[in-house]
Amino acid sequence: MATRTIAIFGGGVAGLSAAHELAERSGHGVDFSIHVYEKRSHQLGGKARSIAVPHSARDGRDPLPGEHGFRFFPGFYRHLPDTMTRIPSEGTTVSDCLVVADRMEIARTGAEPIVISARFPHSLDDLRIDFEALFADSGLHLGEARFFAERLWQVLTSCQDRRLAEYEKITWWDFLGAGQRSKAYQNLLVSGLSRSLLANDPMYASVRTVGDTNIQLILGMVSPARPTDRLLNGPTSKVWIEPWRRHLEGLGVQFHLDTAALSFGIENGACTGVEVIEGVTHQTVVADAYVFALPVERMAKVLKQSEARPDAPLKADAILNGVMEVCGNVRWMNGIQFFLYRDVPITHGHLLFADTPWALTGISEAQFWSDEHLPACGDGTVGGILSLCISDWDAPGPLYGKPAKHCTRQQIAEEVWAQAKAAINVGGKVLLEDSNVHSHFLDPDLASHPDAEVSLTDAEPLFVNFIGSWAQRPPAVLPTRNLMLASDYVQTYTDVACMEAANEAARRAVNGVLALFGSTADPCELWPLHEPALLAPFRWHDQRRFDQGLPWDGHIL
Repeated sequence: MATRTIAIFGGGVAGLSAAHELAERSGHGVDFSIHVYEKRSHQLGGKARSIAVPHSARDGRDPLPGEHGFRFFPGFYRHLPDTMTRIPSEGTTVSDCLVVADRMEIARTGAEPIVISARFPHSLDDLRIDFEALFADSGLHLGEARFFAERLWQVLTSCQDRRLAEYEKITWWDFLGAGQRSKAYQNLLVSGLSRSLLANDPMYASVRTVGDTNIQLILGMVSPARPTDRLLNGPTSKVWIEPWRRHLEGLGVQFHLDTAALSFGIENGACTGVEVIEGVTHQTVVADAYVFALPVERMAKVLKQSEARPDAPLKADAILNGVMEVCGNVRWMNGIQFFLYRDVPITHGHLLFADTPWALTGISEAQFWSDEHLPACGDGTVGGILSLCISDWDAPGPLYGKPAKHCTRQQIAEEVWAQAKAAINVGGKVLLEDSNVHSHFLDPDLASHPDAEVSLTDAEPLFVNFIGSWAQRPPAVLPTRNLMLASDYVQTYTDVACMEAANEAARRAVNGVLALFGSTADPCELWPLHEPALLAPFRWHDQRRFDQGLPWDGHIL
């Protein structure tokens, strides 16, 4: 049986998913020798990894677990949870480490939080009633809640062809008429779900992407058939990434850390090799197929560095030019953890801060973790973790009057804590107390800019699907026959930058590898986003209207 060498560049969720799905399919007409190359010298997992807080370990304990940003697994995720069911961990699987978060609290500065309803909408009237009840005390005008429900209904009942041809070209902000409506409408409905949870900037992201994603999130909230949200029951690397690595090594996958891709070439329709730097040593990796599982900005850098080669890939495969066109479509979403002496389980789920200047979202993590984790970390006195993410880095903060990206790291911590307290400590309740803070940890991807003392850069921004970007984004399988892409910027059903999209893209890349070498293994399964069957007649009706060049009307007949 022939053995084919597969080189995977990037050890994040996409790269590990590609290695996993491919390793399980080795031996079906072809064997695969799988090598994963990761630029970090000691850790896999990419943005999903836990980050050891420097100098925090005491008396033989583990360091406190920091993170790029909290991990969550919405109910619409199918690809990644499926892979997790096949990662063994202490007699069970990593999938069994997912626990349900059954609430979402919308915190508001100086006002009581908003409670999410739990009822599936069966009609436009149902959707209107849900939103009118949900935001009755929110500062929204009644007509605004109705209008938002109508817009959601339009996306829900539109055919896929209309979403791609029309909604891909409209921003979520414009589609929802945000500029003509109240600040409460903008904060709660337009930016609330889209920007805070998935870093989709509504002023730039398309209706097709944000509308579909928000509908998935909302359907998860109101459907009794699936959980709205799930989280891991411990630090990400400890309960997921490290067991994953051990499992992959058991399947024969070889990891090469401290090794980064620099450039590659294409000749006669095939990739000929990838120049890498391992530590300080330059070498060329030669394989039968190559999977680039790099974030869009890093893939663009590799392509840029390849331009001077006589076999430059951008000249040989026009599809790759799309990477260069969309590589600037990124936004920051970085996390900070406040380690607390006493746990403060604010709500059993995510916190969406509706009106904080820096578009905060968060989670009280310790309530979801198994009891053994925190006592084994730090100095043994930490009892809780409030993990917060910042999505708006350009708005001035109330303390220093500066955008987050122009603050020092200490100023960011002070601003975030102040904004969180203003939204949580309301109605006479004081849940967040300065005296309860043990320490904090800000994402180390944020580094001081060399040209300005207090300006920051972000080493790992998130890709955002700007309007019209679908056609520019490449597929996982390229015209270059032995070159595949596996990352959250490629064309996928998931269509939003997240771990689910990374896993789906990896599956598509693996299917390309299987086809290339004639493997008889079953291809990786792919699932479109859930569309309520109850609304199928509406979508069918709209398809007929679209085919006839007619606008959406929301009817069945």
